[in-house]
Amino acid sequence: MEIRRGIGASTGFAIGEAMVIDREEFRVSRRPIAAREAEAEIERLRTAADAAAAEIRRQVDTMPKKIREAAGKILEAQIGWLQEKALQDEIAGEIRSSLRTAEYASSQVIRRKIKSMEDSNAAFARRIASDFAELEKTLLRNLQGSRREDVAHLTQPVVIVAHDLSPAQTLRLDRTKILGILTEVGGLTSHTAIVAKSLGIPAVVGVEGVSNDITGGDTVVLDGASGTVLINPDEGTLKRYEAMERNFLLLEKRRAEELHDLPAVTRDGTRVEIFANIESPDEIPAALQHGAEGIGLYRTEFLYLGGQVPTEKDHLDAYTRAVSLLDRRRIIIRTLDLGADKLLEDGHPRESNPFLGTRAIRLCFERPELFRTQLRAILKSASGANVGLMVPMISSVSEVLQVKEAIEDVRRELRSREEPAGEGMPVGIMIEVPSAAVMADRLASHVDFFSVGTNDLIAYTIAVDRSNERVAPLYQPAHPAVLRLLRDVIAAGNAAGKTVSVCGEMSSDLNFTLLLLGIGLRNFSVVPPMIPDLKKLIRSVSLDDAKAVAARVFDFDDAAAALDFMRSETAKFLSDAP
Repeated sequence: MEIRRGIGASTGFAIGEAMVIDREEFRVSRRPIAAREAEAEIERLRTAADAAAAEIRRQVDTMPKKIREAAGKILEAQIGWLQEKALQDEIAGEIRSSLRTAEYASSQVIRRKIKSMEDSNAAFARRIASDFAELEKTLLRNLQGSRREDVAHLTQPVVIVAHDLSPAQTLRLDRTKILGILTEVGGLTSHTAIVAKSLGIPAVVGVEGVSNDITGGDTVVLDGASGTVLINPDEGTLKRYEAMERNFLLLEKRRAEELHDLPAVTRDGTRVEIFANIESPDEIPAALQHGAEGIGLYRTEFLYLGGQVPTEKDHLDAYTRAVSLLDRRRIIIRTLDLGADKLLEDGHPRESNPFLGTRAIRLCFERPELFRTQLRAILKSASGANVGLMVPMISSVSEVLQVKEAIEDVRRELRSREEPAGEGMPVGIMIEVPSAAVMADRLASHVDFFSVGTNDLIAYTIAVDRSNERVAPLYQPAHPAVLRLLRDVIAAGNAAGKTVSVCGEMSSDLNFTLLLLGIGLRNFSVVPPMIPDLKKLIRSVSLDDAKAVAARVFDFDDAAAALDFMRSETAKFLSDAP
């Protein structure tokens, strides 16, 4: 058994077979074999190695001459390794000793070699590690053939292990079969963490080198609260964690059932609304089961990550389905928000600094055909339904006016064709750029609501790239500058009589709940699994309690000290809760 530590990004326990998708993109089973089957597995190995070598040879032969001169040597080396008797004998020995399939034994042996190369002081060894990774992928592909299970069509539940997960990879995952997610990079506000929390999937991130230490089919245990990872635990440890998983799920179910029909009301009668963040209509039933009053943030960019730009019908089908599932409950649909770590896969040029580049509403202004297509679908879905439209990355009043002009233009087009035009649909903006936060009082007169995207607001305010591990510790949600901006935005919205919500990760962190209540927030939009705990905390405090905590928080000049204080106050109220 090996124990590793990372960052607990989504609470819960995951126990199951690993699927290392960085190199496999399909599942490798750890299925045991009988001793009498070993020689047949070895024969399968040798046949697959020959087929893999032939596959690579065909690649080399069909390459243009210039490319063959540059890359051919690497592929020729892979052919040599596949046909090398020593490597095949080592894998055959692993099959006989472990009595596992040829796929599992091959992956085990090649992974050990890759790890040894990456740990080597020799530059040459480190360089060829990636070539061995490609070799592993080719061999496994030929071993599994038509029986291969890819990430979109799994037949058994797995724990996903990866260096990182891109939005496109996440889209391909068969979410009904994902027990947990384990990555080498990432933090609490990384894309992987956000998706995992939204779906209630246990996740641990930031475990360096773990994708080399785990072979597909290994048994992995994740504790998404503590960030603990166990690789191939012994039987006693496995049973202990299985019992912990059962207890956790039982408590989660009981808590959700107890609080499902209870409103989020403070002890002195202040009503708070709690909505859910989603990325797909498929997540709505679970959100409602957790007690969501509607959807406060529908991230629509996943419609754009399927390999082609979505049509108006694609948009309309998704939005109409969401509206139908909600049965008159409110849904806020956010327009296209791509950029930074999310890349539009239709040939849009990459930028050296996309975080400050053409993203979100800037991309929509640059590509009006994309924007108009989405606007038509949202307006149609809003007719006769409780739908609001929200625009991300607004930085000025002039951008708001340009957005409203585009909406009116599309609406006139729909009216001319006698199609539903979403008359009276509320239009709001994300407050996630410091200029918008500072100008919130001016912006309020032009929109129907605000939603504060704290993830980007924090990053822009403190000038921290949250995907850069070197500066990740500087990403501090409790930074006094961030809290002051947040207080001023909520005050500006409330003064103008506009609804203000917080939909960033801060709203899903119970340590900030008392502060947010104390500075006037009455609308939370959170990851669905957090709703029962958020309700419990809100119902355990009075508004005066929350205001007293908020007042103390603004006395701190240090983010760490402020966060420690909020944690202690939160724990105190939760311990006294019924």
